[in-house]
Amino acid sequence: MRKLFAFFFLLSLPLTTHAGNVDTFGIGSKATSLGGAFSAYADDPFAVYYNPAGLTQIESSTFSIGAEYLNPDLKIHNFKAKDGNSSNVLPYNVSFTDTSDNLIVPHVGFATHLFNNVYFGIAAYIPYGLHIKWESDPTKNPAAYNGFESYYLRGVVTPTLAIKLTDKLSAGFGISLGRSDAGTQRRIYAPTISTFHNKIIKGELSDDFNYSFNVGLMYKPYDNLSFGITYRSRTNTDFKGTVEIVGVDKVNGETSIDHPEQVQAGVKYQPNKRLTLTADVVWTNWSTVHDYTVKFDRPLGGVISEEHYPRDWKDTRQLRFGIEYKWNEIVTFRGGYFYDPSPIPDETFDMLWPDADKKTYSFGVGLNFGRLSIDTVLQYSIAEYKREIGGESVELNDSYKIGENPGTVAMSADGHLWGYGITVNYRF
Repeated sequence: MRKLFAFFFLLSLPLTTHAGNVDTFGIGSKATSLGGAFSAYADDPFAVYYNPAGLTQIESSTFSIGAEYLNPDLKIHNFKAKDGNSSNVLPYNVSFTDTSDNLIVPHVGFATHLFNNVYFGIAAYIPYGLHIKWESDPTKNPAAYNGFESYYLRGVVTPTLAIKLTDKLSAGFGISLGRSDAGTQRRIYAPTISTFHNKIIKGELSDDFNYSFNVGLMYKPYDNLSFGITYRSRTNTDFKGTVEIVGVDKVNGETSIDHPEQVQAGVKYQPNKRLTLTADVVWTNWSTVHDYTVKFDRPLGGVISEEHYPRDWKDTRQLRFGIEYKWNEIVTFRGGYFYDPSPIPDETFDMLWPDADKKTYSFGVGLNFGRLSIDTVLQYSIAEYKREIGGESVELNDSYKIGENPGTVAMSADGHLWGYGITVNYRF
């Protein structure tokens, strides 16, 4: 399971946030309740993310604000580590649970018709992020030598323009202006070197400014049928900050990690005035996360000049589905599902980026009171199966090296997440 940690400010409104997932669980309760199958629907301010062309459906100025509360539960079972001398790392064959806090993910947006066929929208949200925290005491959690805390985030503001090219075809373009933060903590396993053994090595890095863009098309050949496609560009990020062995030494460090590009395409179909069906496919270019290296301005502790992290992540294709039923003029029911395969191969699986294939189910209710409307969502995400690692993870094994000899780690992981969201919309 993947979790996020961030803070963000928009229009002088403070949005302190902790959130989950290297990719988003959803932005806006309406889209989230439909399983994120929203590229051909996209009729609220969060169209700036799902499909900027959808802003042309905004009939009157709309302000939206809300948040999702996430309650994750990630578990590691039967963690068994042998070091490079084939000695058991104690405690041996133990289980433990992620200790990170419950999470709040805010979102805020505004959309309006400017003039003629031109529309404008702006939204603040978190497209990518993660926060993992385990017990740091190695006498309780031997996996702390691989990593006991990591966070990675990107928060953005996305101003967007959209235009109706014809009665049936619209286009939109937005620029996401963002800030990114990343950090890790782990224990050093070096029983033969007392200066370093069991010390905490901690890195805190940030990129104060980066950008990407979203571009989308929406085509409506009929009133009850629409198609949407959105491209979200890669983001180049250059992190700078500090890396330290707590109580021993501290140096400056830097690295580059790209946020991957995405393509989302979908269809929306209304067989009648009450029922709406949506379906999307999302391709994410995770293979851009091949590896990264944190370089130091001088050797850390007089020994370490850099830390290299192979990743070799794989591209993924998410399948997303949504259904909406308008009960009456006030109440609308929604449901959704999406399947999210993990990009992380067994060879680079570690405690800082634990993940498994997931299935996510959602249910929501929309309430329409005229100018004011409220969207809610209940979300449940669960690992499709317990992930088994039987010694093939280079990342885990290298955490228990003795000299040039890596250790051997076996374990299994699973988990689930509950999410509760609300978005309040007001049309002027």
